[in-house]
Amino acid sequence: MNTVSRAILAVAALSAAGCTTNLPGGSLAKTFGAESFLASEIGGSDFNANLARSYQNLAAYNANTDVNWLDTTVYMGRSDAAAAGSPLPLYEPADFGVNGDLTALRAQTIAAVGEYASVRPAECAEMYANYDFLVEQTYQAPGTKPENARAKFDASYSACVGVLVSDMTVYFGFNRADLDAAARGVVDEVASAVASAASAISVVGHTDTVGSQGYNQGLSERRANAVANRLVSGGVDGGRITTAGRSWLEPAVDTGPNVREQRNRRVEITVGE
Repeated sequence: MNTVSRAILAVAALSAAGCTTNLPGGSLAKTFGAESFLASEIGGSDFNANLARSYQNLAAYNANTDVNWLDTTVYMGRSDAAAAGSPLPLYEPADFGVNGDLTALRAQTIAAVGEYASVRPAECAEMYANYDFLVEQTYQAPGTKPENARAKFDASYSACVGVLVSDMTVYFGFNRADLDAAARGVVDEVASAVASAASAISVVGHTDTVGSQGYNQGLSERRANAVANRLVSGGVDGGRITTAGRSWLEPAVDTGPNVREQRNRRVEITVGE
């Protein structure tokens, strides 16, 4: 790594150190080895090898999207442990002060790994890592998007246990119809899980209540089309997909008029049986 890269990493890590919601266990010293770790190839096809790669992907997300190099080193450590055959336990939500249904999801994740990891190691490893990512994103909200992390977890759980994905949700920025990195990840998870199936797929766009019904009708349709196009690019037969827009007529959260609410700026994907 050259001197400039080292300087960039050091500054980024020190900036992240000022954040009160960094994951525990980050190492400033290890940031200097982050670039070589992210570029490395992790071999193997069993659950542990796949888990090591899944954590490597989360390390890359923290480095390239969140620009949080301290958290990158946390996932580097989790990847190394998995590659050595000793995966670290899933995060305990109570340790981060984020409970809700995450405790139940943790038990569900462990049970799914125990039953299906030998059959679908890649899918179950992705689910395992996505659970930790969900805890991280919930812990670090509101600067993160835990709703997208939850959608990624749900999709990977369905893939692990061999159940078709249904009722998935993708979220959008205000007055936006483009897919950000997190939303693309959610849609790609769905596409991966259902590409080889024959079920019909419904893609329905929604908006919040800011603006006219007519304008938001077009916006909701553009959102639905963006998701449908991404599904097709991920290998889903476009003939299986129907799209629609609902403007602000079917809110997930009833806010009243002229309210920006991210949970209403969404596309719902439903996969038939």
